[in-house]
Amino acid sequence: MDSYEKEMTESTIEPGVSMSVMEEAPTMTVATIVGVTIVVLVTIAAVFFLGVLLDCRQQRRLEKKMGEVKKLKNQRRINTLTENDEISIANHMEQAGTSIAPAEILATVP
Repeated sequence: MDSYEKEMTESTIEPGVSMSVMEEAPTMTVATIVGVTIVVLVTIAAVFFLGVLLDCRQQRRLEKKMGEVKKLKNQRRINTLTENDEISIANHMEQAGTSIAPAEILATVP
């Protein structure tokens, strides 16, 4: 080896760094990746769980409102019975000969 090659090989080696420190760095990186992955998965699960809880709460509210709407519809039906009508249209119809049928009116239109 000439002196130039010797300088290049010596300059890349740091005297304070040992091989044991170099081996520990990847394990810290793997542990960090695993830890972050677990935190992300737990966070996703928590958000999903909260979404399900909120959806269940919203469904209960909608069912309650639908129950109230059905009750109101039933009350309207009860109030529109013919028993409560004071004047019935069927009792005040014209006699058959007093009115002209719509088809006859259209037949006479020029």
